[in-house]
Amino acid sequence: MEFSKGSLALSGDNDRPLAHFPKTIWENPLTLFSISHKESNTNKDKLRSITEKVKEMLAAASEADPIEYIKLIDTLCRLGVSYHFEGDIEARLEKLFACDAFNQMIREADCDLYTIGVIFQVFRQHGFKLLPDVFDNFKNSEGKFKEDLAADARGMLSLYEAAHWSTHGEEILDEALVFSKSHLEKLSSQSTPHLAIRIKNALKHPYPRGIPRIETRQYISYYEEDDSSDKTLLEFSKLDFNILQMQYREEIIHVFRWYKALELDTKLPFSRNRTVESFLWALGTYFQPKYSRARVLLATIVIILTILDDIYDAYGTLEELEIFTKAICSPHPTSLEGLPESIKYFHHITFEFFDKLEKEMDKEGRPECGHYAKNYKVTAIGYMQEVRWVNKDYVPTFDEYKKNGVYFWSYLEMATGAFLGMEDASIDAFEWLTTPPKLLVSAALIGRLYNDIASYRFEHKRKHVGTSIDCYMKQYGVSWEEALGEIKRMGSDSWKDLNQELMSRPYPFSFPLVMPFLNLSRVIEVYYKDEDIFTHSVFLKDYVVSLIIDSIPI
Repeated sequence: MEFSKGSLALSGDNDRPLAHFPKTIWENPLTLFSISHKESNTNKDKLRSITEKVKEMLAAASEADPIEYIKLIDTLCRLGVSYHFEGDIEARLEKLFACDAFNQMIREADCDLYTIGVIFQVFRQHGFKLLPDVFDNFKNSEGKFKEDLAADARGMLSLYEAAHWSTHGEEILDEALVFSKSHLEKLSSQSTPHLAIRIKNALKHPYPRGIPRIETRQYISYYEEDDSSDKTLLEFSKLDFNILQMQYREEIIHVFRWYKALELDTKLPFSRNRTVESFLWALGTYFQPKYSRARVLLATIVIILTILDDIYDAYGTLEELEIFTKAICSPHPTSLEGLPESIKYFHHITFEFFDKLEKEMDKEGRPECGHYAKNYKVTAIGYMQEVRWVNKDYVPTFDEYKKNGVYFWSYLEMATGAFLGMEDASIDAFEWLTTPPKLLVSAALIGRLYNDIASYRFEHKRKHVGTSIDCYMKQYGVSWEEALGEIKRMGSDSWKDLNQELMSRPYPFSFPLVMPFLNLSRVIEVYYKDEDIFTHSVFLKDYVVSLIIDSIPI
């Protein structure tokens, strides 16, 4: 099938639900993300040398004092370098978690709030459900947190972050969140400048909910200003950050060249060009160097899903989309007669992309894994249902919307895309995704609800399917404000569900296969917490500059 060069005609635009999305803010990515290998080899040699020193530091701390060892792990995690020692760290944490003497010590020793908060968070973020009774010592006789704790800014921040790892029924953590947040808002204006910035960042995006690489970049700046910082660890983190940054630039250029070669801006001008933003989505899912190919693959899939969303949401007519959906879901080539050239072109390149991917998976000894990449068919079915609702002027009940919006939303395809680039994802892992597991359902619900809240006003500027807020209002006869409050509560409950699943050891698969669910949810939290900064990406620019453009002076 051949397609003409240049823009494909958008016939009958007046009859289409065009969204007029903001244009891309990245004018020339090939220049902006240029690569320099000037100091690369020297930095890699330095990094190898320092890695051995830090490994020795970890071993010494592990033998000397388990509490100081956990504090060191926390620092390495925040600096973004713990992945160098992840096997040793997980093995040691597993032993400590099962050690009665250690569990007794952290409950009876005279540890301050900051220390207990760090210990609690380190265990939970690694999938070990340390009980929240470790905070009992910080309550008064009335069962409330002691008010004198409010003078300890670091302790309050530690408690605030720890509380975000809560699961259902842990009232002490719910209380901790309210207590710490109310005091942190005051403490930010009373603390040292660098601590005040960290508190403000945490109130905007708490560390457990932030994109890991963004959190690392911010923490390196904070750590550098901290009088108690370790110069070896600081240099280690800076070297590692700059080396990985060069790798990310290579990857993002690869993604952009793929996008440019297909002329997607001119062939599909109604859709959002979000190549950089899609790459940041992938980078938020996994930042480690071994996932280089995975990031490129996932970024490409996010781009494809973005265009698919825009075709259903902001371009195609009901009749066209019925034909398109049938073609996507058909196991055999199907007639595309009646479709505009732009949709035909997208169907062609998408089919080629996934067909090629499936063959690559087969060659790599992962037969049939590539077949699951075509889960975007499920997404298309869900989008088609929404189009039918819109064309009937039908606002579904919240239950109907939730059923369609969770399983048939693009999250299944994103999770599948995340697995495709991970070599330890077997055919069993992909089959498990389609069950679907509670881990996926919880994360998908976070994505659907947060997206609806952030994009509500923009989407209602034109004829659009009812959001979860509209559907909740209809089903329960409540006001917009009440519905919004309930949707936010459901989002919070979904985070608790996700936390519980993350701490449900033993897992059916290795811990690295669990992490994408958490990290994809973190990306969604950042992208959609207050507004849709994926679509309105001017608000995302500073993150991209700090992560991929500006290196850290050493």
